[in-house]
Amino acid sequence: MQRAWVTSSSYEMAVALLIETRSTAALSQRDLADRLGKPRSFVSKVETRERRLDFVEFVAYARALGLDPADLMMMVAQRVGPDVVF
Repeated sequence: MQRAWVTSSSYEMAVALLIETRSTAALSQRDLADRLGKPRSFVSKVETRERRLDFVEFVAYARALGLDPADLMMMVAQRVGPDVVF
């Protein structure tokens, strides 16, 4: 059972961006997990919205994708727009 905060349209758009960014970087889930020092299931659960990233994990995730966390946050903010629903 998924909780409401992982099924909102805003969170769905944010996760879609994470998936697109990983794909654009030509990284598999395993590649990203290795960079994070986590099991592949960690990335899978984030991407299937079974698990939500906390703030510190978001920073590590962005860096593992080769991005500045502030830049990734700006990309997320632009994607979800001004009417964030959570």
